[in-house]
Amino acid sequence: MARRGDTYSYVIGWLKILLPLVALALLSTLFLVGRSSEPTVNIPFADPDGSDGPARQQIVAPRYAGLTARGDQLILTADSAEPLADGMDEVLAHQLDASIDMSDGSRITLRSDRAVVSEGEQSADLEGAVRIESSTGYRIDTERLRAAMDRIEAETLAPVSGEGPAGSFTAGKLTIAPTETGEDVQLLFTQGVNLIYDPKDP
Repeated sequence: MARRGDTYSYVIGWLKILLPLVALALLSTLFLVGRSSEPTVNIPFADPDGSDGPARQQIVAPRYAGLTARGDQLILTADSAEPLADGMDEVLAHQLDASIDMSDGSRITLRSDRAVVSEGEQSADLEGAVRIESSTGYRIDTERLRAAMDRIEAETLAPVSGEGPAGSFTAGKLTIAPTETGEDVQLLFTQGVNLIYDPKDP
């Protein structure tokens, strides 16, 4: 007959072997379950229709950031976007916000209801209640604007109206581009400019 002390030591000895094996089995199970889940690359996509038909992929809260050759920083964000063709070379963004922080310290922001962003052409075609604001005091509205994404270059494809340091104005076209020296960026209004002068400091 085994003594009580020997039985106790025998049980403790086996527990020291079994418990680590049980823990290892549980950890292995957790890792196996983790590997069977969907890849994280699918998380930003959603099917807004919720139908059983072919899914229309939509990207939630996309963000794009880049630098121009001059060192200006461009950041694009949107509420959502959806690819217009196979791959992600061209997407339709909804409620687009863009900011351009220029190397001279000034800033231009762009907002629109929607925009077609082309990675291949490095361009964004904004349309529907486009709002342009600059740190120099301009606030401009138009219906369509085409902008480059790899350099400071943009032009409106519809008439513009807005306010600036000198007063309110309308024009047939606005072009945003660097000056001839390339050191500064200018807002150039053309095609029938009308200005209502409003001096802020008489």
